[in-house]
Amino acid sequence: MREQDPSPRRRAARLLGILTLVLVGASLLAPDTVDTWADTRDAGWERATTRAWADPMGELSRRLSLDAPLRYVEDLLDRAAPAVADPAVRPAPVTSSTPEATSNSQAPSSSEALLTNEAPPTSQDRLASDAPPITRPPRVGDAEQPLRILAVGDSLMLDLQYGLERVLGQRSDVRVVGKGALGFGFTVPHWDWDDDVLVDYDRLVADVSPDVVVVMIGANEFEGHAIEGLDLVPGSRQWREILALRADEAIAHWRAGGAHVYWWTTPRMRDARYLTDDLNAIWIETTDAWGAGATMLESMAVLGDNDGSYREVLRDETGAEVPLRKEHGVHFHEVGADLLARQLEDRLVGDGWVAPRS
Repeated sequence: MREQDPSPRRRAARLLGILTLVLVGASLLAPDTVDTWADTRDAGWERATTRAWADPMGELSRRLSLDAPLRYVEDLLDRAAPAVADPAVRPAPVTSSTPEATSNSQAPSSSEALLTNEAPPTSQDRLASDAPPITRPPRVGDAEQPLRILAVGDSLMLDLQYGLERVLGQRSDVRVVGKGALGFGFTVPHWDWDDDVLVDYDRLVADVSPDVVVVMIGANEFEGHAIEGLDLVPGSRQWREILALRADEAIAHWRAGGAHVYWWTTPRMRDARYLTDDLNAIWIETTDAWGAGATMLESMAVLGDNDGSYREVLRDETGAEVPLRKEHGVHFHEVGADLLARQLEDRLVGDGWVAPRS
């Protein structure tokens, strides 16, 4: 006699039971992953609901050491990693011999401004496109020993690094290694900062031995994710503090081998919710603290209009309009990447890293 097929309701109940077992098992064996899942939910009821699951499951897992096998494997992989240089040390701030003003109307320092609700200085206020070289390069790239450039960042750098390859790839005295990452951000918790991001930077620096590290990042810093349960509302004090801390740590690891850092400001975007001026104030503050080891490049000097404002198109030599920014007003087309690459080349020539094109 043929066995009767289970009813749809029974099949659905069986599937639900299997999925529940998988969720419980994954939560107990990999609680850090579940924490990340909760931190990347939309703020509000969705994040509160997932946290209500992730927090007790993580506490139970760690109390019973159910996450020990995964941590053991991670430790084995860490021990197999190649030796890397220690992070660079940020130079001590230069103190002024000028007596401090005692007036109560004294303007706040830039670091104080970052931690208040006051509007920060824009990158246009702080940067000049014709800024003089701030350091003498240790060597000039040539065909025998090309200048090694490591390009890092998020999806903005993914667009830009292809422009670097098109423009600088024509030179025999430059070698570009592009490592932009789709979806990455300093406040995106899909990557563990200490165990994934900084370790990856160390390995890249060890593998490439860059003379110069170039950076563009910022497209994903406005999503309002949470890190270790702390909501990072764009523009908030917590958001600024986390970004400043991680930017400083990133530079320390990029400069582990003595590389100079060129950091582009995050381009202004079409949507006003992208607080790029706030973000760039953090990048500028951080690079300033590294003195001669880091230089800011103003992206809107080539992507913006005459006032440095957002623009959708530019005009070619015939006067025809050429699309500059992509559909959502965040990323840029090839023409924008090439303009930024030429901007970097001009700066590298001006700073003495490479010779002018013959």
